[in-house]
Amino acid sequence: MPKTEASEFRTDKEYRMATETYARLTGLFLFQFARHPLDTKNIIIQNFVARSIAMVRGIRCLWDIGDFQDCWILHRSLIDRYFHLVALGNDSSYKAFDDWSFMRQYKAQTRVRSDPNCKNILDSPNFTPTAEQKSRYAALAKSPPVWKRPKAEDLAKGAGISPLYDYGYDFASTHVHPMANDGLEDFYAITKLEPKPDFPPHVSVLHNSLLVGCLIANQALNQSDFRWMALVFDFYDHLLRFLETGSTDYMHTFAKLVSLGANVKLCEPNGPTT
Repeated sequence: MPKTEASEFRTDKEYRMATETYARLTGLFLFQFARHPLDTKNIIIQNFVARSIAMVRGIRCLWDIGDFQDCWILHRSLIDRYFHLVALGNDSSYKAFDDWSFMRQYKAQTRVRSDPNCKNILDSPNFTPTAEQKSRYAALAKSPPVWKRPKAEDLAKGAGISPLYDYGYDFASTHVHPMANDGLEDFYAITKLEPKPDFPPHVSVLHNSLLVGCLIANQALNQSDFRWMALVFDFYDHLLRFLETGSTDYMHTFAKLVSLGANVKLCEPNGPTT
């Protein structure tokens, strides 16, 4: 459950420690994927986890420079990826999502190459499809993938996680698109003028972003084709407990995992992943 009341939050120092511990352990989690050949499904899961680490840490960095509005914008994007991962797990539509994503990106790339004003990038490898990509697009164009992005509100209701939509995704959406008071807090932060209005503390964005990062990790553990060591599940459970109660059990669990050594296998394949 996302938190909103000031009394429910931890200290800035505690959030910093929890965020860095989350990033380090989840980074070890990613190395486990790198040990095995992966199919489309597990590559997508791996990449979602990597993106979530970068976003949780990015929110912390934006917080440190006082860019609170962009914290909320990134928070909404993080929740969006959680909802996408839940939807992919619900209907196992990883392949359709991968094909759909490829086609969307290929078409966007082609539009840029076709613009007469962009002739200078025609030789750029970033905008030049490979022979393999051209062949894949030609094949998909004959039978386009049928996939639609999940509607966040409907998915949240169906999964029984409406508070995550109401107080996370939807609330953060008010920071994504321009509003009449955009930049007011930034104005006072930059100018240091007084009297300064009372602005909300925003600490909930640190708390709830770490919460969503844990939820993405748990989805990934459960959706992947691997059997994970119980201690990995314990770590995320204990980190969620920290968010709920302030317990530091997650630090002890992290220490246990680290003590196993850099080459420890945190998971084993359930079956073929080729």
